[in-house]
Amino acid sequence: MGNLSSTEIELTGENHVESWLAENGYSNVTKEILFPKETEIRASGNLGNIIVQVRTFVHPNRPFKLSEYETHKIMLRASRQKNVAYAAYVVIDEGKNLVGDIIWERLG
Repeated sequence: MGNLSSTEIELTGENHVESWLAENGYSNVTKEILFPKETEIRASGNLGNIIVQVRTFVHPNRPFKLSEYETHKIMLRASRQKNVAYAAYVVIDEGKNLVGDIIWERLG
């Protein structure tokens, strides 16, 4: 993991996702801390509102999918609010730069 703490890694990935959303027409991009170490990003777009769970990894590590339990939890929260749930998989380098593109997965 090098010099980056797990908190720095998580925050960096969330910041990349927030920036991507803002640059791609989403508004009201907010971060909500649900529990320690569990944060989701909410945003409004032309096609509706979304909730995003971000997974961030430091290169050369590669993303792995959310567990069934994690997927179920975010989908439940999204459906209660008539939102669409997504997972965003982010890979960064030690300088906190995005490596490649963010990988998006629509859940459900």
